[in-house]
Amino acid sequence: MLAASGLLAGGVSTAQALDTFFVGPRAMGMAGANVASTSDTTAQYYNPAAFGFFDCRDRNGDKIACDNNNIGRKQWGADLNATAGYRLHNEFGVFLDDLADIDRDQLSSASVQNESDLADLIDLVKGLEGIDEPGNAITATVNAGLGVRFGHFAIGGRGFAQATGVVLEVDSNNLGLTGSTDFNAEINAIAITGNDLQTLLFTPDQQAQLAATGLDATAIQRLDFMARRQGVKTANSQGFVDLMADLSAQSAGGGGAIEDNTTTVLLTGFALGEVPLSYGYALNDHWAIGGNLKLMVGRVYGNQVLVFNEDSGDILKSTDEEYEETYNVGVDLGIMGRYRLVNLGLVARNLNAPKFDGPTVNGVTFDDVKVDPQVTAGIALIPHETLVIEVDCDLTENETSFEDYKTQNVAIGLEWDALRAVALRAGVYKNLAEDDIDWVYTAGLGFNLWGVRLDVAGAFANETEEFDGDDIPKETRLAAQLSMDF
Repeated sequence: MLAASGLLAGGVSTAQALDTFFVGPRAMGMAGANVASTSDTTAQYYNPAAFGFFDCRDRNGDKIACDNNNIGRKQWGADLNATAGYRLHNEFGVFLDDLADIDRDQLSSASVQNESDLADLIDLVKGLEGIDEPGNAITATVNAGLGVRFGHFAIGGRGFAQATGVVLEVDSNNLGLTGSTDFNAEINAIAITGNDLQTLLFTPDQQAQLAATGLDATAIQRLDFMARRQGVKTANSQGFVDLMADLSAQSAGGGGAIEDNTTTVLLTGFALGEVPLSYGYALNDHWAIGGNLKLMVGRVYGNQVLVFNEDSGDILKSTDEEYEETYNVGVDLGIMGRYRLVNLGLVARNLNAPKFDGPTVNGVTFDDVKVDPQVTAGIALIPHETLVIEVDCDLTENETSFEDYKTQNVAIGLEWDALRAVALRAGVYKNLAEDDIDWVYTAGLGFNLWGVRLDVAGAFANETEEFDGDDIPKETRLAAQLSMDF
């Protein structure tokens, strides 16, 4: 239940603004670097000025000399795409894994009877202390869209959603030792494998704090050894000792059941649907401008779930019913320049900063969502029609569904459209606004079947966390698209 609570907590969100999204596998395969070289209906997101160059030829009907990637040959097309991914912030996955593996029923009914029980108890306290640390959360992101372009115009339907789960409150009063009568004696009676009988983790002050609750020196040494063995770090030792001291002080009275624990996950989410009408206008052979006028409907989600409550699954299922829906309009503008070997691009999304109302759920009012403007610039080197190398950078810091967490990506991407039959893509990006996740690597493939394209792409962070016995990337994304391109 706990694992489901934590993961689904990342399935819904609310925020101050909208994150940068990866729209379509061509862009994702190139790490999101598409502002200067976008070449299909995803130009509605990356740079609507590109529509000014579609179906654009010289007076003789030939390719314009500066059209280095030959997008002027494109007269009409349609694309259907979807993308999904997640981010594990700081060590959220580690602590969630600790909590998911605990035998809660054993702790509740039998207290600490052996080394395994004590390890579970250590993991419980470690997990609750760590998962509550600022910066620990999980964020999930999905988007999907259908776009149709004809000449310089395009219309589409696109949906974006981002979700975050973060522990709002930790209950240290009900940790499950309902069968305990003498916590000190129980710890000292356990046969512990490899106990080195040293106190290396807890400071003298922390040892005194534990002793004040009735634990003797031997019990404190054993807790210190088990805490080190279970991975409690020095940086987290004070929070661990605080919870363990609470637990020790309560144990003589039997403590409270885990089922009564009020540790709370805050579920927040934002979903946005858009119907963009796009137009691009070529000022001359080298420069074009373009824009989107978008009808927007936004839903701000919010809920709170008791992690250890047996009914939390039903609460999670009903979270998608707890929202406020608001209609608004949005305006995007872009500019693109084409010269021999080089393209330049600049896009500004949601210039009017549309706002969407937050809900009130069970007496808790969630913040409104204001979609602040996002500005991204890009430069693409196109030495040949089939080869693109692009660098993009967000010029704004974009807030996300995770409060106080921002994104500002720099991206480097490459595409080689070999013989126009198979496209190979690769790239890297990094969030300059935060340092919890390092470089993220991307790769993608595209298959062109006589005007019908199938594209796939993925992204994964270099850094990993252990969850359920496996090392998983701290950030992962997948994308797919089916296109007609004529």
